[in-house]
Amino acid sequence: MKRDQQIILLISTLFICVFVASFGLLMGGKQTAILGTLLIPTIVFSYYFPRWSLVAFLIYLPLGGTITYAIAGVFKPIGGYITYTNSYPLFHLAKDAFYFPALAAIVINNYKKWSKLGSRTKPLLITCSILGIACLLTFCLVNLPQQFSSTRDNPLLMGVVGLKIWLGYIPLILCGYYLINSQKTLIWLNRIFILLILTACTLCLIQYLLLVNGVCPGNTALPDPANVKASLQAQCFVGGSLLYNPSEGMIRLPGTFVAPWQWAWFLVASSFISYAVRVSEVEQPWQFISFLTIISVLVASLISGQRTALLLVSLSYLLLMILTEKRQNILLMKLGITFVLAIIVVSQFSLVEERISDFIGRWQYSPPQDFIIDQFQWLASDRLKWLGYGLGRSMSAARRLGAIQLIEIFPVKLIYEIGILGFLAFLGVVTTLTLLTFRAYRSLSNPSLRRLGLCLWVFVLFISYNPYYYPLAVDPVAVYYWFIAGMLLKLPELDQQQQKTA
Repeated sequence: MKRDQQIILLISTLFICVFVASFGLLMGGKQTAILGTLLIPTIVFSYYFPRWSLVAFLIYLPLGGTITYAIAGVFKPIGGYITYTNSYPLFHLAKDAFYFPALAAIVINNYKKWSKLGSRTKPLLITCSILGIACLLTFCLVNLPQQFSSTRDNPLLMGVVGLKIWLGYIPLILCGYYLINSQKTLIWLNRIFILLILTACTLCLIQYLLLVNGVCPGNTALPDPANVKASLQAQCFVGGSLLYNPSEGMIRLPGTFVAPWQWAWFLVASSFISYAVRVSEVEQPWQFISFLTIISVLVASLISGQRTALLLVSLSYLLLMILTEKRQNILLMKLGITFVLAIIVVSQFSLVEERISDFIGRWQYSPPQDFIIDQFQWLASDRLKWLGYGLGRSMSAARRLGAIQLIEIFPVKLIYEIGILGFLAFLGVVTTLTLLTFRAYRSLSNPSLRRLGLCLWVFVLFISYNPYYYPLAVDPVAVYYWFIAGMLLKLPELDQQQQKTA
């Protein structure tokens, strides 16, 4: 950029900052004015430095809940209720100030380079286009008519929220492909992931210790029903809504995220990422840090009281160990050691035994398979529509815009919002992406890249067809899934670069 252009850009940015600060101060107060002022240079920076912006986006993602609730404090407990400041929506959209400008810069400035990727991913472009058409049909033929007939809800804005959730993060495939331009960049990004996971799990451990030692009171002193469910009134150190009531045997930690279940799925995603980095890392110090990160994820899954994380994290590590270890004698030795250590840990630590007993009791009380069947039966009883009930109609992010139906089974959620056509289109997208990333992984010849690709592909496969809850509709998995898919599609080019160098 020329010097004259830099001066014009700087003056324009300052002018817009002053205008936004003044407007924010009048409409939402000092906090809104400060945040709005910071967002303007962030957007400018993100457009002109998209690589660094994407890295900042990935770093902000696991810390966003802590920044929103623990640092900024956008909520106020009043009696048994929670009220939010006017800056609350801005904080939840802050991460997008890194993402969307960077995406625009990548698409605009590199459109000629996408021909190579486009030729390899043509089926994905077709299925994504079909999904986009299905979502737009629901928006135009369901949400818009509701807008004219509704007097209390705002179906139009709910539809915008739905479009952003279902379609907004798919372009992260381009971002993941663009960011990894060399083997060095890949290693550097992997290490950033490891440090982020280790930091988040360490903060969760501190949160747990503060609760156990009574520094944070948890939910014990809260009135009903806040004392038996996750609440912002019990917020402690980092993250948002928290449940800690030892007298009732209840603990659900949010870690650094907004809610406990978001933290649970962050741990699940972290199990795949941490193990992928562990088996692909070549430098011994980082191998040790990766191993330490794996231990921290296991510990966080245990102390957080998250039954989903406790089961899936353990199974993920076990499955990845079986898949990546090709030497049968070493595999049998690792499995034996793991089995012995598991017995020792369960028998010697009462906390582990307590969590396992809680998991078994909860499974027996409410089997997940029965819950899934019940949700499908509920949907099938006169609720099936070709175009659904409207975008955003089951999204917690749209709850302030109108009445929503909370649905915890992902396929049911899809069909309820965008109908049978939309569900089939979305299924086509994830199936095509799973096949393309599998083909990319199978084409790798470098052992390190191949192990990395295998672990990341298993993550893509698992999330693509996961029926329980809806991690693909909310952070952080909604981001990691599409971004990691882009990384996988870039690995064959890095493999070819290494072959040429050799």
